[in-house]
Amino acid sequence: MKLKKFSHQFHIYVSVFLLPMALLFSITGIVYIFGLNQDVGATKQKWVLEEVVPKEKQFDFLMDFLSKNNIPFPNDINPKDFRGALSIGSAKYMITIETKDNQTMIQTIQRSLLGNMIMLHKAKAKWYFDVLSVAFGISLVLFYLSGIVMTAFCKNKRKEMLICFLAGLILSIALGYLSV
Repeated sequence: MKLKKFSHQFHIYVSVFLLPMALLFSITGIVYIFGLNQDVGATKQKWVLEEVVPKEKQFDFLMDFLSKNNIPFPNDINPKDFRGALSIGSAKYMITIETKDNQTMIQTIQRSLLGNMIMLHKAKAKWYFDVLSVAFGISLVLFYLSGIVMTAFCKNKRKEMLICFLAGLILSIALGYLSV
């Protein structure tokens, strides 16, 4: 009986603690399926300059460009590589500079709340939210296991539970197979 009580306590408290994560992943997963991505509601600006800025001078050039044009600096100005371009900022507000075809492009993107949530879902933000996301994923497995332990003592429902599980398994495999 102690295992059942522990499973019950674990199930209640950890699920309530992680309810915000469940809501975030549910909402962002649904809107992503319907075609909205991290750029939904984002404010973007782009400047194309007819000059070549060498890689080693791009950071200084960008800082000067932002100052001269009164463009807000992001909180994090440590330069990073973003798909071959130099970037500063975070998933929330990012500025990139890239030289291609004798042109230098500077772009800013400031994401909306929903866009930021989608970036969190896709693990495109800072690593510490990813740790919580992995913990959430592991806890989902543990929730199901604790639920099975709690209901394992319901002998009169075992047949129905097994049928439901097998139906879900067969449907998941069939639709997954047909979808790919």
